[in-house]
Amino acid sequence: METNEQVKVLQDLIKIHSVNGNEIAVAEYLQKLFLAHGIDVTVDAFGDRRANLIAQIGTGTDPRVLGFTGHQDTVAVPNPERWQHDPFGGEVVSGHIYGRGAADMKSGLAAQAIALIELKEAGYQPTGTLKFLATSGEETGTPGAWRLEKQGAIDDLDALVVGEPTGGNVVFAHSGSLTYRITSIGKSVHKFPPRPGD
Repeated sequence: METNEQVKVLQDLIKIHSVNGNEIAVAEYLQKLFLAHGIDVTVDAFGDRRANLIAQIGTGTDPRVLGFTGHQDTVAVPNPERWQHDPFGGEVVSGHIYGRGAADMKSGLAAQAIALIELKEAGYQPTGTLKFLATSGEETGTPGAWRLEKQGAIDDLDALVVGEPTGGNVVFAHSGSLTYRITSIGKSVHKFPPRPGD
């Protein structure tokens, strides 16, 4: 893709109002973009204008799967009149793009989508699988991520790249916790103190 086409993808995403919802509009935009470049893509709408999206490239001859992920929603714009630029304009000023989600995280979505497209256009198919997962509701309880987990859509991932803004640094991290219960089966007993010589 040419640079102006890449910038337009981000501008188009910023122009979509997906404040705490309406991710289906983002998913449909990305679906159309991927289909135009011959990339397999699925949109999973699950009501209230919410939707996840999965796209992937690769031959699958190597079992390893690398995931790219990002969320399609943004936080609210409580005082748009206080913005110097239209929060949904995607304006480019002095080499910077302004708008809600320009950093968190429509830029991440755009970069990951463009990476898949450029690999496909270059005729490069990974021997494994590169899977792009766009989720809904990250700012409001992560219903999209939970849905993907319940569907098993992330079970095959060997690693995951999250496109959240980090000031340009690659950050290795993990998120979440593991809660478990242990059940012990047997007979309850008491051990007496050892006798001398035991």
